[in-house]
Amino acid sequence: MSEPTPTPPPGKKPLTWPLVLNLALLLLVVAMSGGDLDVLPFAVIGLVVINGVAAVIMAIFKRLNYVIAFALSALLLLLIGFGVCALMLSGGLGSMH
Repeated sequence: MSEPTPTPPPGKKPLTWPLVLNLALLLLVVAMSGGDLDVLPFAVIGLVVINGVAAVIMAIFKRLNYVIAFALSALLLLLIGFGVCALMLSGGLGSMH
């Protein structure tokens, strides 16, 4: 017999909203700038700094779940944002031979 899956306590929401919000903001910046390589690195760095500051503030208030969420958001933004920049610079997104 399998055990039932645990459910979160009532009133507790999963803290994935920082991840979703930051990735949506990154996509919005790419769409609004048209993939301009002069804008994208600064947007990525700005979002990473904002997430880093948010993580520090949440650490001060001892909200560990939010610290983890904002730190993961910053890491994902770095990986995805600069990965896309590298692909754009190498021409990897333009020609898919």
